[in-house]
Amino acid sequence: MTFRPYQPRFVDAMLGALVEFDRVLGVAPTGSGKTVMAGEMARRCLPFGPVLFLADAQELVKQAADKLGIWAGTIPQVEMAESEAGPGDRLVVATTQSMARRLEKWPADYFSLVIVDEAHRNTLGTQAQKVLGHFASAQVAGITATPFRSDKQQLATFYQTIPCEISLVELIKEGYLARIVIQSVPVRVDLSGVRTRSGDYREEDLGDAIEPHLAECAEILAEHARGRRTVVFLPLIETSKRFVEACREIGLRAVHVDGEDRTELETFRRREADIICNASLLTTGWDQPDVDCVMVLRPTKSLVLYSQMVGRGTRIYPGKDHLLVLDPLFLSDSMDLIRPARLIAQTPQQARSMEEVLARGEQMDLLEVEAVAAAERKRALAEKLAEQAQRNMRVVDAIEFAVGLGEETLLDYEPTMGWEREPVSPKQAAALERMGFSLQRVTCKGHANKLLDLLFKRRDLGLATPKQVKWLVKFGYPDPYAATFAEASDFLDRQFNRRSRYEAMAEEPA
Repeated sequence: MTFRPYQPRFVDAMLGALVEFDRVLGVAPTGSGKTVMAGEMARRCLPFGPVLFLADAQELVKQAADKLGIWAGTIPQVEMAESEAGPGDRLVVATTQSMARRLEKWPADYFSLVIVDEAHRNTLGTQAQKVLGHFASAQVAGITATPFRSDKQQLATFYQTIPCEISLVELIKEGYLARIVIQSVPVRVDLSGVRTRSGDYREEDLGDAIEPHLAECAEILAEHARGRRTVVFLPLIETSKRFVEACREIGLRAVHVDGEDRTELETFRRREADIICNASLLTTGWDQPDVDCVMVLRPTKSLVLYSQMVGRGTRIYPGKDHLLVLDPLFLSDSMDLIRPARLIAQTPQQARSMEEVLARGEQMDLLEVEAVAAAERKRALAEKLAEQAQRNMRVVDAIEFAVGLGEETLLDYEPTMGWEREPVSPKQAAALERMGFSLQRVTCKGHANKLLDLLFKRRDLGLATPKQVKWLVKFGYPDPYAATFAEASDFLDRQFNRRSRYEAMAEEPA
């Protein structure tokens, strides 16, 4: 059993935070090995008392129990359907729904730790709150894949801190997940008449909306992904079967699998077919690392479901350069429709900027999309700041400084935890003013904290102070934000000495 380097860091941060807090939230994307990290947390905590792992879906329980048992070194007992656990069991894996119905047999102080899987949808609901309320004396470690700050803000009503965030971008850059390349394709499916059930589009309505366009979607697949190892997600079993027929009619080797008939899984595995189609069967528990194309013809409002669909192709594999995601441009006015940008965007504004770039129809690496969108947003903001530039060179503008550094988290900072929303503290204000900052654009305690963290890191690295940077920009110094304190001091001394000489010459009588 071996860890990836970021996994013990995540576990250490979560358990370290539980020394000070009782309810902590960790963020890690699909494919990061969240169950492995949960298993290690359970292993370390079991000496102090029993551990409960809460899943929000039956299909996740067996998979979770298997992995947790391997990592925790003990056999988990399952509380779900016909399976029952009980007092005396040290590690319990349960669906939230089953546990909520069977609380009467569990002493309220039985568990020392509750690990909440898919915390963004498995914490604040009625059933989850019933379970967590019953085990109120237990500490809680939630794990979520959502990067959106607004989702984390909601969770902050329950969790007290977020000690660790691992991003999809980080794992791609470090080579643990495949690069994701997006190809937006026009598909004239109108979702405006599709109804919602349990927070997501109704599969029956989606089937009716998508079915007239299956031949068109097959042609798109032939144009952009012929020969690729492709998984296609559709809303209904019958829709999936009809899409297979549409693919075969134009010479594509496609097969269908569902809960009743999984025989074609082997056909696909043996490479006797290039395309495997399904209706959500393959979202979890199916690993085929050589998949290098995903087509989502099952529109969704669920980031988790979308991440799981795309996640079928994010594993690395010898000879696999990247994952191609075919992104149909469905006709929808709903901001809830999940698009590829949501996999890494942290705010609605960032997601919209990325979607505008993707809508141009070029095939682009998702990280490149983020960089282009960020550059365009920063350029627009820099132009706006230039128009409103303060003439007072004695103070530094926080947003202007963030633009120069390219610090996205400071540009459109939104507080997550409750303490972050509090006003800037007197101590923070004094420290920022000593460093030359105007407090006008520092919005709250959390914003000030992030800004000060950045400034202290720059100081430790021996980089130019904010005031020096402001003057370096004015005098046209190349790459002023990368200048060291010594370089900035030397350059500015020469500039000010030269300026003093010119001023003295101007004052001499002719």
